[in-house]
Amino acid sequence: MVLRDILIALRKINVNIFMKNYTSVLLIIFMMATSGLFAQIKFEKGYFITENGQKTDCFIKNEDWINTPSKFEYKLTQNGETQILRMPNLKTVVIENAFKFEKYTVPYDNSDRAVANLKFDRSPDYKDTTLMLNVLLEGKVNLYGYRDQDKRAYYYKKQDETLEPLVYNVYTNENRDILYNNRYQQQLLTEFPCTGITEKRVVRVDYKDGDLKSFFKDYSECKGGTVVEFSKPKKGALHLKAFAGAYSSKAVTDLGISAFFAKGVETGPSWSPTFGVELEYVLPFNKNKWAVFIAPNYSSHEGESEFLDLSVRRKYKVEYSAIQIPIGARHYMFINDMSKLFLSGAVVVDYLLNGEGSGNITIEEDLFKTAVGVSFGLGYSYDKYSIEARFIPSRDLLENSSLSTIDLQQFSLTIGYTIF
Repeated sequence: MVLRDILIALRKINVNIFMKNYTSVLLIIFMMATSGLFAQIKFEKGYFITENGQKTDCFIKNEDWINTPSKFEYKLTQNGETQILRMPNLKTVVIENAFKFEKYTVPYDNSDRAVANLKFDRSPDYKDTTLMLNVLLEGKVNLYGYRDQDKRAYYYKKQDETLEPLVYNVYTNENRDILYNNRYQQQLLTEFPCTGITEKRVVRVDYKDGDLKSFFKDYSECKGGTVVEFSKPKKGALHLKAFAGAYSSKAVTDLGISAFFAKGVETGPSWSPTFGVELEYVLPFNKNKWAVFIAPNYSSHEGESEFLDLSVRRKYKVEYSAIQIPIGARHYMFINDMSKLFLSGAVVVDYLLNGEGSGNITIEEDLFKTAVGVSFGLGYSYDKYSIEARFIPSRDLLENSSLSTIDLQQFSLTIGYTIF
């Protein structure tokens, strides 16, 4: 039920939320764009071989790429000057236990994978292209991979033979159905016969790194060979954090009627306690710099105000409390192995606990329903301890009312402790 409500809430978000708070959005974008200044990306010991066969030992910047890189940064010594390696001059680039890239000219399908632009042809539109391929596995058969955005390509090479593509293609028909050419599965079945490699085994092999690596490991072991895997296994990390702090909030009530009642009555700013837990999953790529999280917490606002109504001074009070659930993403900027800065952005959904407007203006609880919002955060973490400031731009607390609005804006400061 909660998941369904969250999904419905996500669909309600529109560009207007971001346009109203463009300054905050631009600040977050700027800080993310400059986050490389704090990246936990190190120059690691490796080597490269140029086209003419010259081998150079050096230190190579390991960025734990998602997409296959076309250039590499390196230093001849750890404190040396950073230089650039570009594909035209390269043959091989290696960091032990991290990666190995080799350059080949191979058949590559460069057709558009966007659904609206899919071709009707079942066969890939291969053209000879020079690429840096990621050596995923070496054994009785070598496995190579290439990735560019949403496109992947895999190749294999038997000993003393040339590279061959594992054929895969996404295409469509006259009904605009999305269809898949899984010819690679037939290749695996016919090209690599061995005990245990059955049709049932092959049809479970998806066109992705993990499944293909597992298949070729099994094949090499079946043939009595060993395998060399260059990349270390990548695993995400799940963290649970408890946090507490305070919200500073203010609310502006607009009844939409100016004849007898106040318009634009502000209550606050006021401070109120907050506490909650956060479940974070650190994604297993790009040196663990990205994470997704959900952080349910207690949120409240209580504010009073006075206003003039036909020269009579009136009083007004807003009381609001909810379980607030931010769901978002976080980007870490490592200072060293123990400390890091981080930026976060989230969609915010509230589940009402209490809502009331009282005094000379009465707003019933059944009118309270909080609009979906967004939040932007900036924080610092040292070991298991963290501090974070989070800003939630104005959002309406009275979505059930067609006439009145209460726009609530919040700023929080919390201290957290990572339990695991």
